[in-house]
Amino acid sequence: MGRRNRTRSLKRAKPYLEPRSRILIVCEDAKSSPRYFMHIRDKLRLHPVEVSVCGRECGSAPINVVDHAIARKISVKTSPVRDEYDDIFCVIDIDTHTTLDAAINKARDHRLSIILSNPCFEYWYILHFRRTGSAYHASSAVVSDLKNDFPNYDKGNAEIFEAIYPETDTAIERSREILRSQHHDNEDLRQCNPSTHVHRVVGRLKEVSVM
Repeated sequence: MGRRNRTRSLKRAKPYLEPRSRILIVCEDAKSSPRYFMHIRDKLRLHPVEVSVCGRECGSAPINVVDHAIARKISVKTSPVRDEYDDIFCVIDIDTHTTLDAAINKARDHRLSIILSNPCFEYWYILHFRRTGSAYHASSAVVSDLKNDFPNYDKGNAEIFEAIYPETDTAIERSREILRSQHHDNEDLRQCNPSTHVHRVVGRLKEVSVM
């Protein structure tokens, strides 16, 4: 009798599921990159992924993005009811920011992941349409090039997310290949034009989605 009850108990037992990782993504602008990551988060149904925009409340300079991420990290760490972040990504365009070097050094000191795009985030979008390794003289040139593939693009146009999402894996491979073949897998993208590490964030989100 006891054996039968034990068998039933085993059948009723639910498998233990590890909680999904808690991820913070801090972006420097209020449109392009945060909207993209929120779209990816929703597509992958990743509720523990938090996308924070460092805009009006703290300014969009790279050092402010890092300071914002550090503040969020500390507030969660000292909270009695919230779990700490497993990953914190600071998504920053290289452009011509004067505080970029200080931001990178500070992020490393606090063990934050700096995700650079050289010269800007829109280069990541282009990689969904085609491979290109030609250098850009400015962010405006990247946007102009992107419009060759997606003429209606502007930072507030959400239609591009649906257009590029099916090619996410292709963009990841192209980004990795360009870093490998043109920039020798350089971790510091400040002199690597064009390049991006956005694929690392997206790859991490996809990894978490199947856990």
